[in-house]
Amino acid sequence: MKALKILIVEDEILIADNIKRYLNRKGHDVVGIAISYKEAIDLYLEKSPDIAILDIKLSGPKTGIDVAKFIQKQNKKIPFIFLTSQMDVNNINEAKDTFPAGYLSKPIQKDSLYATIEIAMHKQILINKNLDIALSDGIKKYKVPINEILFLQADHVYVKVYIANNKHIVLRSAFKDLLERLPKEQFIQTHRSFIINIDHINRWDNESIYIQENIIPISRSRKKELQLKLKIG
Repeated sequence: MKALKILIVEDEILIADNIKRYLNRKGHDVVGIAISYKEAIDLYLEKSPDIAILDIKLSGPKTGIDVAKFIQKQNKKIPFIFLTSQMDVNNINEAKDTFPAGYLSKPIQKDSLYATIEIAMHKQILINKNLDIALSDGIKKYKVPINEILFLQADHVYVKVYIANNKHIVLRSAFKDLLERLPKEQFIQTHRSFIINIDHINRWDNESIYIQENIIPISRSRKKELQLKLKIG
């Protein structure tokens, strides 16, 4: 599994440090440890993690469940895993209603931690592939299945979104903003003017990516990142 940016929300510092140590051993980047709802939200907005590990019970009026509810309201949703010890029925039911990607019981076992994260990210990939993205050209609004997007091309102040079946939509939108709205495990920027959906790649060489009849350049600065993404030499 690729390295992930992970947010830990846990007010017992020894437990949080232990989880961080396990994650670092796997090569993951712990973007921060939050001990309260406010710290969790601040870190989430600043660091844009790929996944969050949330203790259900936090000191203070708001809990890990409140953090989960905040995440669910964001445009870019990420999976989250609850840490649990002993919970009453009300806590269990409230936690279930947020549809977490998994649960981990304290004390945390490293093998269970690794497996739960891997399953959560795999489920998220499947969810993302079945999602739609809302796009607007300033006149019309479109609901486009993410999995049908082939690639995006920046053209001055416009972005062309190429979709399966030889269709495209022209948007007046920031290229970077569109990239942020797309699932990062599925889309990657290959050039300052191109973002591709790796699921639609037909073939590649050192200079170009081929998607259907389209030839998409690979810039020198982005070649290494692309090689890691596609696991190519």
